[in-house]
Amino acid sequence: MKVDVGVHGVMRWQFLAGLAGSVATYLILGVALALSLVYGVLLTMFSSFFLAARCRRAGEADKTGGQRLLYSGAAMRFLGVFAALLLACWLGLHLLAVAGGMLLAQLALFIFAASHTGRFDSAV
Repeated sequence: MKVDVGVHGVMRWQFLAGLAGSVATYLILGVALALSLVYGVLLTMFSSFFLAARCRRAGEADKTGGQRLLYSGAAMRFLGVFAALLLACWLGLHLLAVAGGMLLAQLALFIFAASHTGRFDSAV
């Protein structure tokens, strides 16, 4: 699966945000919540990677095929996130911390995108 360089930048920002968040969570709240936060960050990173790969494939397809790829990709990502959240619950992870990790990774994606498109002033 070939993905452009921008995706690696987003994932790097998400990784660094997750690292900072997990270290802070570990120091303040303990290891269990830090692991839950890391799980949420990794879940969002994988989802971002698969979204970028699907968008790339949809861009190379014709209009109808591209739309079909985007919709099927959204459905697959939804089911994947749902299954991952069920797994987190089964593993005994703290779901609020998992959601916090997902939010942290999405915030990193937003900041990366806003700063690299020159629209950061209008986005905030």
